[in-house]
Amino acid sequence: MLWVKSRFQKVVLGLILGGILGFGTFGSAAVAQSVDPQYYFRLTTQFRGDDMCLDVFNGGAKNNMTHLARCADLSGQYWRFQPAGDGYYKLTTMFRGANMCLDVFNGGARNNQVHLTQCADYSGQFWKVTRQGGWSRLTTQFRGASMCLDVFNGGANNNMPHLTNCANLSGQYWKLSRTGKRI
Repeated sequence: MLWVKSRFQKVVLGLILGGILGFGTFGSAAVAQSVDPQYYFRLTTQFRGDDMCLDVFNGGAKNNMTHLARCADLSGQYWRFQPAGDGYYKLTTMFRGANMCLDVFNGGARNNQVHLTQCADYSGQFWKVTRQGGWSRLTTQFRGASMCLDVFNGGANNNMPHLTNCANLSGQYWKLSRTGKRI
C-alpha cells in the first residue's frame, strides 16, 4: 500500500495516475480546473452559447437569483472565484461584491436553484470546478459531485441555473472565460 503524506504528494500522485489511467472524463476522477482569483470571469454554457452569460436579477420577485442573459458589460456578469480550500471556490459578482456568494436553495419551491446570499460557511457556497475537455462542470460540496449546475430550458424558470443529476447535457458544460477585469 502506498502512503502519501503531503497535499503536494497527493496532487502529484493524482496527476501521474490521471495520465497513466486516463482520468479526466466525467464519471472518473477529474482534475479540478485552476481559476485565477485575481480576475473576473464570464460564465456561459455550451447549450446557450457565448452570447448568453450568467447574470444576477436586480430587484423584483427574483432579486439575487441567477439567469443567463445576453452578454453585456454588466457587473452582474463578472464572477470572481475566491479559493475556499480543498479545491473549492466561493463565487461572487462584481455587482453584489465579495460578501454575497452563490448558494443553493435547500427545499421549497426553488429547491436546487442558485442565488446570491450573504457569504457564510455553508456547503452550498463551496463550488468545485471540474475540467472536461474545453468545458467545466460546476458542483457544490452540499449536493456532491453527482449534481451539476444546469440551465432550465423553457417554462417560468427558462435560462435559470439549478443543480440536477449530472448527465451528458450541454447545459451542464460551462465555459469560464477570464476577462481583463482584475479584482
